[in-house]
Amino acid sequence: MVYAILKSFLMPPGIFILMLLGAFFLVRGVLGRLLIFMVLTSMTLMTLAPVAAVLMQPLEIYPALGTDAASIPALAQAIVILSAGRVTDAPEYGGDTLDDASLRRVRYGATLFRRTGLPLYVTGGAQPTEKQPMAVLMANLLREDYGIEVAGIESKSQTSWENAAYTAPLLTQNGIQHILLVSDAWHLPRAVEVFEQAGLSVTPAPTAFTHSPGWESRLTYRDWLPSARAFMLSYYALHEHLGRVWYQIRSWE
Repeated sequence: MVYAILKSFLMPPGIFILMLLGAFFLVRGVLGRLLIFMVLTSMTLMTLAPVAAVLMQPLEIYPALGTDAASIPALAQAIVILSAGRVTDAPEYGGDTLDDASLRRVRYGATLFRRTGLPLYVTGGAQPTEKQPMAVLMANLLREDYGIEVAGIESKSQTSWENAAYTAPLLTQNGIQHILLVSDAWHLPRAVEVFEQAGLSVTPAPTAFTHSPGWESRLTYRDWLPSARAFMLSYYALHEHLGRVWYQIRSWE
């Protein structure tokens, strides 16, 4: 227990919290102390696992699909996998490759493909400085690592909004109206909204859940110590909450 506590506060982000706490007592002036207090409080909260879980819980609203073909809606006509990020110039692969988030989405999409036989579509573009679109990297990995050929590639989008706007015409021209949409569980509420706004019927196919029912009863003292993982999950959750607000504002235009 002592080791875990010392490690938590000697490694980031715990060490930064201690430094901010020290700065709070060293700084003179009400405004300076107020600013440090606000940063200290918000950073501390974001590094705690229970806070991250509370932020994530309203986002992970879609249950996992079952593990047999009978759990897939009969009306589903295709699987669409949303891209996440990439690892640039990975030396072991001789170029760009998928990051962990994109890999887990591709893996689950491949699982659904083998379970259902539905055609696979991948979506995601590239920044000006990047060589290959995310969708191409995903299609290459599906072919080389899983032996699966994708049915369609959308390679121009930069956001979830554009994923839907650019993928919907590709699907529609192939007579597809109902899709299984694969993404991280916390990302799907925003993604489902924009794909439905684009005219598609969507069955969410979530993966990478960050919390499970009854998590409150399983908390230990370690969950109340600062952690980088909790900070990362809090960041993603806040990003999604703000993203949903922004997309709602855009839909009013």
